[in-house]
Amino acid sequence: MPGRDYYETLGVERKASADEIKKAFRKLALQFHPDRNPDDKSAEERFKEVNEAYAVLSDPEKRKQYDMFGAEGFGQRYSQEDIFRNFDFRSIFDELGGGGFDFRSVFGGGNGGRSQGGFNPFGGGRRQVARGRDVESGLTVGFHEAYHGGERSFTLKGPQGTETINVKVPAGIRTGQKLRVQGRGEPGPGGGPAGDLLLEVTVADHPIYRRDGDDVEMDLPVGVTTAVLGGSVEVTLPGGDTKRLKIPPGTGSGKRIRIRGKGFPTRGGAGDLYVRVMVDVPSALDDAQRAHFESLRELGL
Repeated sequence: MPGRDYYETLGVERKASADEIKKAFRKLALQFHPDRNPDDKSAEERFKEVNEAYAVLSDPEKRKQYDMFGAEGFGQRYSQEDIFRNFDFRSIFDELGGGGFDFRSVFGGGNGGRSQGGFNPFGGGRRQVARGRDVESGLTVGFHEAYHGGERSFTLKGPQGTETINVKVPAGIRTGQKLRVQGRGEPGPGGGPAGDLLLEVTVADHPIYRRDGDDVEMDLPVGVTTAVLGGSVEVTLPGGDTKRLKIPPGTGSGKRIRIRGKGFPTRGGAGDLYVRVMVDVPSALDDAQRAHFESLRELGL
């Protein structure tokens, strides 16, 4: 069920504390507990959804990744097995008063305990084979590619030969974040599943725009008269659109003008664009221009 809004599933705010998340989980888990809803498939599905949401939001690292990449991006990086790895079903069900209820029947497990560091809800009673190691590599994306997001194709050389794979680049991705391509790591020993390919992203610099977190800053040259008298200047935004920006009279060089919501996209909206006005002082004047400036100097300007 990756891609689901886990906060909505538990009915909590995105800034909810760990205690608030746990309290909401307990309430819903008890409500949809299979012991209380025998032979109710819809309740069983809700019970699974609630447990999945809690498995992610109760884990600080998984919650951080979920908040960073959003539901869709998180689902591309974490399989169901990843989500439930190290999630202690037994203690959860004991805490809920599971009694004699066979929680393995809901999640399809058959080993009744822990495997690879936690209870495996996807096992079938068989011993798990070792998983291959993850492989890390780098991926450089352009400024606008990071802004808009998209799909990147590249050639990968592996044990089975050369293949072309596609990876989705989420809009708003930052330098240092990693993209996970499942099953493209080292093969597992003894026929076990392959590890994953982890691509550490570097966002290339842009000649005009400078990124600061989710905000963007740019310099905007304006003429002396526009800075003194005010006016409007057309600005090209990071997303490619244009906007007429009002320059207030008496704007000094270096003054920043904020355009809300025109920075990098985020899960809840977008950062801001800061336009830094740079007064363009002419380096050479013709006779008429020089005469005008001499007149202004005589007026004390």
